[in-house]
Amino acid sequence: MALSDEIDLKEMERRALTAYHEDGLLDIFWGGYLLFLGLVVFTPMEYRLIVVMPTALGILLYDRAKKRVTYPRLGYVKFTKEMEARVLRDTIIVIFVAWFVTLAGLFTNMGVPERASWLVLFLNRYNLLFQGGVLALIFLMLGRIMSISRLYHYSVISLLVFSAGYFYLDSPYIVSLQNLGVPCAIIGLIMVGIGASRLQRFIGKYSKEV
Repeated sequence: MALSDEIDLKEMERRALTAYHEDGLLDIFWGGYLLFLGLVVFTPMEYRLIVVMPTALGILLYDRAKKRVTYPRLGYVKFTKEMEARVLRDTIIVIFVAWFVTLAGLFTNMGVPERASWLVLFLNRYNLLFQGGVLALIFLMLGRIMSISRLYHYSVISLLVFSAGYFYLDSPYIVSLQNLGVPCAIIGLIMVGIGASRLQRFIGKYSKEV
């Protein structure tokens, strides 16, 4: 295979991957999960462990929705194993690192002593901005990995919403889970709304194949 043919194949795969996410389902499910995370922090502690269940359920429902909405309209494309492995690997790495960094940031809120290192004190002081930056970075990296440009917009929205939350709080030194949950819920609601709008346009634009 010539080099130009290999480049064309990669470009075709990238465009196909982008087209498969025009339906807005990704926005709806990711936004729904952020909305769920934002609301679950207001429930009693013993109920917060159920946060794992919607993750597995969401993956199953997302796959089922794709089969009912997207595949009948665009057809089913089998991507190369190399591309599937790369997207899966990079996505797992981004999410794992993001969770680790987020948990590390949350621990800085738990009774930080004055003798703590400057980095811990810094994270404690600007924790809400830190968490917003992590979420923005997730959207930025996943947008690049999955070739979905609108994820870059969610990256900017995340920074704006968390920054607004930081300046709104009377005491930004104290960041509770509830204060973190509200920005997540707002971003999730925005994503669900945009996803629903995209889904409606997608269904109107493409008819099911007979």
